[in-house]
Amino acid sequence: MNFFDSIFNFFNNIGVSINDFIKNLLHFDDLILGLYNDWVLPIPEIFKWLGLLFLAWILILGIISFVKKFIKLFIVIIIILAIVLLVTKLVNH
Repeated sequence: MNFFDSIFNFFNNIGVSINDFIKNLLHFDDLILGLYNDWVLPIPEIFKWLGLLFLAWILILGIISFVKKFIKLFIVIIIILAIVLLVTKLVNH
């Protein structure tokens, strides 16, 4: 068990060191908080809520559109498989 723990710790330390390197290099959290403080914070609350509702509406419509296209693709695949199955049964008999 000690061998597997050492392997786990080795790869875990690699992940932690990569994470720390990227965190110190990019400062992503500071960039996001800076953008929020500079762009979102000055906007009045009513416009923030309207923007949130607009983004939620776009997300919902996008998900519905994706599901519709996925269902159409699924139906086409079923039809193609049914045709292939019928052709193979007709050829075998």
